[in-house]
Amino acid sequence: MNQRVSAPAPDPTIALLADALADLPASGRWLLLGCEPAILAKIEPGQAAHVRWVSSDVIGRDDAGEIARSDARASVEIWDDPVEPSKGAGPFDAVAIAAPADRDLARRWLVTARASLTPGGVVLLAGTNGAGIRTIIRDGAALFGEPAWEDYRKKRRIARFVTGGNLPAPPAWASEPGVAPGTWQPFTVAARGIELSMETVPGVFAGARLDAGTALLLDHLDVPRGGRVLDVGCGAGIIGIVAAKLGAASVDLPDASLLAVAAARRNLERNGAASGHAIASDVYTALADERYDLIVSNPPFHRGKSLDYRVPERLIDEAPAHLAPGGRLVLVANAFLRYERRLADRFDRVETLAETRSYRVLAAH
Repeated sequence: MNQRVSAPAPDPTIALLADALADLPASGRWLLLGCEPAILAKIEPGQAAHVRWVSSDVIGRDDAGEIARSDARASVEIWDDPVEPSKGAGPFDAVAIAAPADRDLARRWLVTARASLTPGGVVLLAGTNGAGIRTIIRDGAALFGEPAWEDYRKKRRIARFVTGGNLPAPPAWASEPGVAPGTWQPFTVAARGIELSMETVPGVFAGARLDAGTALLLDHLDVPRGGRVLDVGCGAGIIGIVAAKLGAASVDLPDASLLAVAAARRNLERNGAASGHAIASDVYTALADERYDLIVSNPPFHRGKSLDYRVPERLIDEAPAHLAPGGRLVLVANAFLRYERRLADRFDRVETLAETRSYRVLAAH
């Protein structure tokens, strides 16, 4: 049975942002970027005329939907396009940003805020000291001028910016591809004799490059011609697109990140991989009882800076239920990650297809 990877405990960053929002005039229009769903439960009914909460992943989207469906929060809109977070809405009176780990994504959201705010609108920017919030606040100052105030609590910091008629000229980075709203960052990939023309946005795994682990996996990947392939945690879609080019009859590309799903869909079309379908899914959740001849993955094992094995463990544990007879699971892992025992508990045969000082490619049948 498919199990959801549970959301982490609420971050104190959300409390900082919620307290700052509570001080704003009532009946405003707010845009919330990077904020956990828990922030919606902290907004009192009538505190804002309209709130657009932008989802970055399917787990948060589903949790936020449960909160928003209550009658007391009818003014909340769950928006599941993080690539175009302000599309068709605004102007906003306030934009609250929980700073992401990816600085370029934070910059993209800050530029979005500048373009989406009413005159005199407020930007609230918060994050952890360890994740570089001071640097991101400096980026905010380059767009809005110095903060009206800053505060800190529990190793977190918040800054408030107010828009006005004398905003600084935007810095050069504000117009860079991927940072400027509505833009994508182009890059090319060469793998297995195949040239791919790719695009991505900040926040998608590996950025505008082919990471070394994925490259090793692709070099040793045997794709069944005419078979069904599942690329779990697809990122920008490189593995799935290569599998389609190598003869797979169909390729499903699930990812919990909505940024990744948007990038994968764009790249499937750019590269003529009509047999590929990108799916917003928490590992196998959206796949029902589908079965595949090959499941392949470069699974994430971090949440922020902390190790988090829930995705790879679920990838392995539930793979047998999604493999066709004779199918196999192939994954790449950092060399220090030891998945062999877990694989051996669930499969008859486990082998190492390739190994370097940094990575190992494992296959299970």
